[in-house]
Amino acid sequence: MLALLRRPWTWAVLLGIVVVVVVVVVATSGGDDEAESVIEDVPHSPDTPIVVPAGEPIIIGVSGPLSGPTEIFGIEGREAAAVGVELWKAANANTIGGHEIEVHAEDDGCFDADITARAAGHLLYGRDDHQLLPGLVGVIGPTCSDGASRVIPVYAQAGIVMISGSATRSDLTTGQTSPEFFFRTAYSNSQEGALQARYISEELGAATAYVIDDNERYGTDLANSLQARLRGGGVEVTRESINVAEDVDFSELAGRVASDDPEVVVFAGFNPEGALIYRQLRDAGYGGTFLSGDGVVSVSDFIEPLGELAEGAVFAGCSLTLPEEFLSDYVSIIGSEPETPFPAQFVDAVTVLLDAVAQVAEEQADGSLLIDPLKLRAAVAAAELAGVSGAIVFDENGDRVGEGAEVGLQMCRVEGGRLVNFDF
Repeated sequence: MLALLRRPWTWAVLLGIVVVVVVVVVATSGGDDEAESVIEDVPHSPDTPIVVPAGEPIIIGVSGPLSGPTEIFGIEGREAAAVGVELWKAANANTIGGHEIEVHAEDDGCFDADITARAAGHLLYGRDDHQLLPGLVGVIGPTCSDGASRVIPVYAQAGIVMISGSATRSDLTTGQTSPEFFFRTAYSNSQEGALQARYISEELGAATAYVIDDNERYGTDLANSLQARLRGGGVEVTRESINVAEDVDFSELAGRVASDDPEVVVFAGFNPEGALIYRQLRDAGYGGTFLSGDGVVSVSDFIEPLGELAEGAVFAGCSLTLPEEFLSDYVSIIGSEPETPFPAQFVDAVTVLLDAVAQVAEEQADGSLLIDPLKLRAAVAAAELAGVSGAIVFDENGDRVGEGAEVGLQMCRVEGGRLVNFDF
């Protein structure tokens, strides 16, 4: 998942002023007990048909953060889903079996798994009872890996397909039980690590590397993937970890790195740590390549605080260069261009889902639609799409097949105070 403002004090720390900000995300209803009840009490199942009642719309659920410090990702995910619906209708039909298509979004708290579980309850059952929400055919999301890991089994137990456009943790797909109901149009950390390793080996020709993680699940997962690829390719890797809960002074680590002078330093984590480590590496005299990932690449959280010092930093997982026609359509529907890096993946997720619904939905004599969850899941699994983010074909786990640009992974570097995409 791209950089989340988990600790909104980047500027203050970089300026030497430590300010502690506590952000409280308040759910609209219920508490932890409700979240647990969602896990334990799922009245629907993969063997129970999904029914879209006569005269009622087909509902595309969206699970993403709609409030708090990460709300931009959820709001743009919801907007991208709406764009996906409109583009699908323009290319196909305004309805499926005479049923309109609507987007229904719930605030899932991003990395707060309890809130994600409550959002799952609201998407599955609505807010009034524990009957499956009429017309719900699938969920786009969750946005973040921590929340997704909590609710993947919930949706699977209910027989509801999930397609995330942004949750990248590697084990989200490989840890599923059969039949797998979770897919992603986003790349995985394993694929991002592979791209970083290829850049280090093929473009830099590096023989030595420091790999530093933030000791949290996203960073550790990405660093593990990169390290395995590098060592398999004969690169000498020194592995380090930081403690994001306690540390802002990385000068001792930076001094050791500068003394060893590896050809590349890679940080796997988020900002402000990414920007802090980079500044302290340069202050310590390290002049080699600095490489990071989608959790750090950011104009507001990396380039702006660092200024000219940021020049030359390299990233994997950058925002895609989107087709002009797509951007024009996006602006005409939403009113502005997207700011976050995954709108294309969200649009592609909606396209895959609606293609599958149109393929398997059975019109009934009373005007309702009947959808077999297992047939819908199989249709999603068999999808072949020339998407906005690239070609989409899923493997047996629900991951996109391919590497690099094939799965929407883009490299970029800081040039002239902005992020410039490049291929190699």
